[in-house]
Amino acid sequence: MEESWKEKFVNWFEEEIADSDKPLDEHWDVKVDEINNSIWIKATSPRTPYSVFVNISRGFASLQIYTGIETAIMEIKERLKIYRTLLMLNGRWKMAKYVIGGDNDEIIILTDLDLAALNREEFNDALTVTLLALNDMVEKLGLDEEYREAQLMHVLKIVDEKLEKGETKEQITEYLIKTFGISRETAREIVREATKNKDEPDFPIYR
Repeated sequence: MEESWKEKFVNWFEEEIADSDKPLDEHWDVKVDEINNSIWIKATSPRTPYSVFVNISRGFASLQIYTGIETAIMEIKERLKIYRTLLMLNGRWKMAKYVIGGDNDEIIILTDLDLAALNREEFNDALTVTLLALNDMVEKLGLDEEYREAQLMHVLKIVDEKLEKGETKEQITEYLIKTFGISRETAREIVREATKNKDEPDFPIYR
């Protein structure tokens, strides 16, 4: 059962549909792993700096986004303020919920999936709600600047990987324009920034 659902989820992520505004129809890079008798599917999109995970275990499945926000290292006052905000957000979303997990009490966005009646359209709805819950959390916690920085670093990483594969600057520029809907000048600036960092030596060169 779990193997068949693994194949379904992977196929749904990899079924890219052009000219669609649904998140699931975008391009996703998918990796599968098995940890402690659980199947983990990691899906990464160019449009978001956070990977989406599908966990399948003992007949249950869930969508998860690990935000990287570790509350255990925060001051108590700040931590309580964040927990209060997350509790209020939990009352707002019917499918997605915010939970705390891991040794450092990381904020995780989790959406349970009903495998008894799940199809591709319902999975897309669940994915959409999970991503909207992420955006809502970013806004309510005042993390817009951090999110933009994470997105920029994510895009620069994509550009760097394409340069490693031997793609030309013009090919990468066209990819950025098509994928993110940005202007040609902005795309070229991103490529220039990526290549500048790549060309800089790891250590200063003294003359």
